[in-house]
Amino acid sequence: MLKALLPAVAIAASLAACSSDPQTQQIIKGAIPFQKRAPATANPLFLAAYEADAPGVAAVTEQNTSAIAVLLRQARSDVSGVDTMIAADGSQLMLKSGVLVGTRGFGNDLMAAEVSESTALIQSVGSGVATRLMTFINGNDNTETRAFKCDVYPGGTDSVFVGDTPVSTRMVTEHCRGGYAEFFNYYWVVPHRGEIVQSTQWASPLTGKLSLRKVPSVRN
Repeated sequence: MLKALLPAVAIAASLAACSSDPQTQQIIKGAIPFQKRAPATANPLFLAAYEADAPGVAAVTEQNTSAIAVLLRQARSDVSGVDTMIAADGSQLMLKSGVLVGTRGFGNDLMAAEVSESTALIQSVGSGVATRLMTFINGNDNTETRAFKCDVYPGGTDSVFVGDTPVSTRMVTEHCRGGYAEFFNYYWVVPHRGEIVQSTQWASPLTGKLSLRKVPSVRN
């Protein structure tokens, strides 16, 4: 599981609620000072990303809403366009255009996901039906792929703070159903750019939901 990069950051309002109210914004801002110095015991790949001033996201799991971690971009695949984000403890998230397509180090990991139909609707702030395929690793270390039918539809506008900068967004909901699970994902999208600056996304039955928000440069 994700571990805090500093001793546990107490949060009075969970980022998992995906609120962009001032209290939650202060929580995110409060997590930023620890980025000024990378933990000496951090994973070497995290330290390399830190030294390279790689882009980052703040993250919290619904299983542990008492701590925030920052993950930095370790690598980007030129072929698939997938960003591999790494935490100080070595846990990883794989994001494609801001949509979660993989996890490592969480248990019951999401090994891969085909989300192109959902992503197209989310980035365009559109509505429609999409199919997503998610491949998980089970308790026997075997992979199993599950299909979900998802309704994607836009909601209202909201202002999300990226650092000290308010960003105007539209919220897009993705409601997915399958024999394996039913879940809602929420995305805060910058219109006309298709950039996801904040989201709550279901990762697996064990991990539950992850809430993510883009953060400014960690070395500024």
